[in-house]
Amino acid sequence: MSLYVALNTAVSGLFANQRAIAATSENIANVNTPNFSRREAHFETDAIPNQFSGVDVEIVRAAVDRFLQGAAFGGAADEAASRAVADALSRIEASLGGPGENISYANKLDEAFATLTQLSANPSSTAAKADALFALQAAFDAFSRTAAAVVAESDAALGRLNADTARVNALLDEVYRLNQVVQDSAGAADLLDQRLAELSTYLSINVARSEDGRVDVTLRDGATLANSAGFAALGVAAGPQTTITLSSVDPDSGAASLLSSDVNAGIQSGEIRGLIDLRNVELPRLQALVEATARGVADELNAVYAGNVAVGATTPLGQALIVEAQGVFSVNSVLLADPASFAIARPTGGAAGGANDGSGAISLANIATTAAA
Repeated sequence: MSLYVALNTAVSGLFANQRAIAATSENIANVNTPNFSRREAHFETDAIPNQFSGVDVEIVRAAVDRFLQGAAFGGAADEAASRAVADALSRIEASLGGPGENISYANKLDEAFATLTQLSANPSSTAAKADALFALQAAFDAFSRTAAAVVAESDAALGRLNADTARVNALLDEVYRLNQVVQDSAGAADLLDQRLAELSTYLSINVARSEDGRVDVTLRDGATLANSAGFAALGVAAGPQTTITLSSVDPDSGAASLLSSDVNAGIQSGEIRGLIDLRNVELPRLQALVEATARGVADELNAVYAGNVAVGATTPLGQALIVEAQGVFSVNSVLLADPASFAIARPTGGAAGGANDGSGAISLANIATTAAA
């Protein structure tokens, strides 16, 4: 071995270990950095034919337990999905008011039934009739507020879906571009890990990593999101059921080509999954429950009221106490305008008979017991 080769071998060892020490220093400096992966220097023989000429660092790779990283991605996605649903339902609950605020439809119904009971003790009082009617109106106004809060949350969820898919698309673009340089840059590897961690909060992903650090990112059903060859883009289709679309994107021109009009099944968790479930399942279910409750109370009130006839009442027998217009329930405007016509007696001597004894108000108030049951 010539002196030159010997010196070159020694120098190569110094440079290789310098890079290894630099990787260790980077690990120490980033010990508290979120999503930072420890780096390891991989040495290889640097040789020329028939001679040994030293050592080189092949690449500085991220030392990551891929199983644990996958579990972390899955956990982040599950937590984000649950949080999206829980936060929306909490906001709706807050709009109903706390126990002491007395603005929920349950509290307002209790108040209305209480005023009906009070009316039965003073059935000739127009003021008491007005109090009962306006208390009933307040209860159905509370139903309307709850329904409006559900609609508002659905609209907000759609807005967040559009924002989330736009961010996901930007991340997928960046993952593709980092794939082009990650094999030569530890900094690019760090950025790639950070982008994947953020991506996992929006939707459930599988990540396959090659030896040189490049990644293939797919949905849980195998649909490709990003790799070294290109990337995809998500879209939102807001019909009767909200669906997420998937398109391939030309990295050079940015032109998109639709691959699937519905990849909901492949998005098993993440904030996007939570928002889909909100719009397609949770909020429609809550809306149906509110409407069914309001309709049930209205139907029972009307059924009882149809048999009430007060002496001198101006409201025709059988006219509804509660009316509906486009899914919104309210007290009959005729009664609100003329509370004296509120019929609260049961007929005892024919359709036009019956003393103004308030028994009809008692019958209406008793609906509270039925509703509670």
